[in-house]
Amino acid sequence: QIKPLSDSFIQEILQARRLVNDFLNQCLNEVLSYKPRLVVFTSTFHQHVAALSLAKRIKAQAPDVFIEFGGANCQGIMAIENIRQFPFIDAIMSGEGDQVFPEFVRRVLEKKPISDLQGVYTRDNIDASNHLNLNAPTLHNVDALPFPDYDDYFLEWETVRPHLNDSYQPRLLFETSRGCWWGERQHCTFCGLNGTEMAYRSKSATRALDELVYLAEKYPGYSVSVVDNILDMKYFKDLIPELAERQLNLELFYEVKANLRKEQIRLLRDAGITMIQPGIESFSNHVLEIMRKGVKGLQNIQLLKWCKEFGVTPFWNLLWGFPGETPDDYARMAEIIPLLTHLQPPESTATIRIDRFSPNFENPEQFGFEEVTPFPAYHYVYPLAVEAVANLAYFFTFKYFQPQDVESYTKSVREQILVWKSVSKTSALYFIDKGTTLQIWDLRPVAQQLFFTLTEPQRTFYMACDEIRSLYSLQQIAKELLNRELSIREIENILQPLIESGLILREENVFLSIAVPFTG
Repeated sequence: QIKPLSDSFIQEILQARRLVNDFLNQCLNEVLSYKPRLVVFTSTFHQHVAALSLAKRIKAQAPDVFIEFGGANCQGIMAIENIRQFPFIDAIMSGEGDQVFPEFVRRVLEKKPISDLQGVYTRDNIDASNHLNLNAPTLHNVDALPFPDYDDYFLEWETVRPHLNDSYQPRLLFETSRGCWWGERQHCTFCGLNGTEMAYRSKSATRALDELVYLAEKYPGYSVSVVDNILDMKYFKDLIPELAERQLNLELFYEVKANLRKEQIRLLRDAGITMIQPGIESFSNHVLEIMRKGVKGLQNIQLLKWCKEFGVTPFWNLLWGFPGETPDDYARMAEIIPLLTHLQPPESTATIRIDRFSPNFENPEQFGFEEVTPFPAYHYVYPLAVEAVANLAYFFTFKYFQPQDVESYTKSVREQILVWKSVSKTSALYFIDKGTTLQIWDLRPVAQQLFFTLTEPQRTFYMACDEIRSLYSLQQIAKELLNRELSIREIENILQPLIESGLILREENVFLSIAVPFTG
């Protein structure tokens, strides 16, 4: 369902459009002021049209300037189609350019042939079948990369800072790995990141730390966003403890997998990694299985709870619209969400799209899609043949092989998410352990009562379910901590009032308590 745009938004877009010509001329004049022989564009997702627009002007004004493109919008068939359609582009590099790029620059400046360089596309080689979808060589030793140099950026930053809102601050970008170790094992069906470089490679802890310290000392006072697709789990043994020891005060951001243990969340906090992006995407075991996420719904909730406890901010999203999901999946989520309003709500919710390079794109029929076509907006952006637009596009629409009414069965979840966002700052669910009793305060909108006092064995079981526990595990805990032999039925009866009060979640035969410790 396409929602109408507001008049104010349309006016903002039209105003921006009126400014484009002067802005591009300003960019053009600045680029040409350096009298360049080679101009290189790195294009990712929504940057492409802006990059093409400037490149076209440069070539028109200075035909002898060599123009090269690379980046996420320039891999495989996209690279070839860009060369075919845009005559102002002289060459495109597909894939990681770290190893090929220096030789490429040397040859361009010396006016030597470049068409034989692996991953480099020109009009001389785009029709050669042995070059199709061939990328530049992958860099395996990422320790060999140079330290980033942001001097030019900060020189420009100082010139524009007076014109910006004081609340805006740039963040340092820092890379410790490439690829995705989970995607190597089992590529999430909707993920189009990494393109053709899924192989996971990470820097040694020593190298990563040296680079981070260098950036912190050279550009003091700025937070750091790590651009990795996923945190290397080995860093919990070396890099992260060392960061905790050094206390660099950098407010680091990392993308992580959602199956982290509690001690690992504590380590992230201690190391200054106070913002994370976990791949949560759903609370339904069935939907997560369809996505090939490799986690359960309760694991995602467990992570949100521990983040709340340790003051780590998780930025996450909910996705739906996967072939094979059922209305029951979302009916259950609509029941759970009101119990979670004391935790961090999602940044956004959305029906999935199909992204280039994702399994959904590469094998749509296998995953339940048909009629995969570029987003309609591409045809307004590129006045080209349908096939050409399909080769340039990164985002695609689709139809389901078996029709499903996503808008209808997700309605209750969408409504609950809106409530969650509106009450999250005032909602609370916390406990204080008194040793023999556990006191719980429930300040969520769905609270059945304000205050609970748990005595044994409820107290021990509630504390044990701080992490996901099975009935068998709780039997063992009863033996070890309470010196009692309890049957499965007895344990279920003990926990049932806590489940009915929304203090514990149950999925099949596993349990998770969701209150967080009171921290004052």
